[in-house]
Amino acid sequence: MDFPKLLGLRPGVTAVIGSGGKTSLLRRLAEELPGTVLLCTTTHIRPFEEYPLLTAPTPEDIRKALTAHRVLCLGTPCENGKLTAPSLSVETLATLADYVLVEADGSAGKPFKGHEKHEPVLPPRRNTTILVLGADGFGRPISVAAHRPALYARLAGVPENRPVTPAIAARVAAREGFHDQVFVNQVDQEEERPLARQLAERLDCPVAAGSLRSGCWEKIK
Repeated sequence: MDFPKLLGLRPGVTAVIGSGGKTSLLRRLAEELPGTVLLCTTTHIRPFEEYPLLTAPTPEDIRKALTAHRVLCLGTPCENGKLTAPSLSVETLATLADYVLVEADGSAGKPFKGHEKHEPVLPPRRNTTILVLGADGFGRPISVAAHRPALYARLAGVPENRPVTPAIAARVAAREGFHDQVFVNQVDQEEERPLARQLAERLDCPVAAGSLRSGCWEKIK
């Protein structure tokens, strides 16, 4: 099954949050989705170098660019070569392309994350919110595997030195409740597959798992 169908994506706005491969997921979706695609953020991302970047476009600029390029990256330049939110609203962008993919979170490269009150920055009108988790964080202490470990531990109800288990990851995801579905990335070892399944058993939403690096995935729930 191709990746967009695995996630059941429909035209419109899709938000991606969490940790362990958000940018890789966005890149894979942009490659495989049919029709025109706009990549952007409500927080901070690095530009997608393989796609043209528009930094202060008008709607007509975007329409014109999409006649030559199926996928565009939009954003406002900020510090360290990163982009922040585009000058046009996500609602406006959704009228200009078939799909708008929004990275709505940051995680400092960790497999798991606890969200502060101001996070994630979700577009108000979206079809779905995909929570990404990194399977390679299972078995590692919260203090090492989680962005904002004190917050993550508090949400999980365990000490920061406790290894992250599927039950802990599911508990945090359910308590935060931002997602409509979950993708467990970094399932690169055979022993990680049952851990992804254990996580899915504890979540009340669709769950898929696999490796964006190797291009292998499956629907679990």
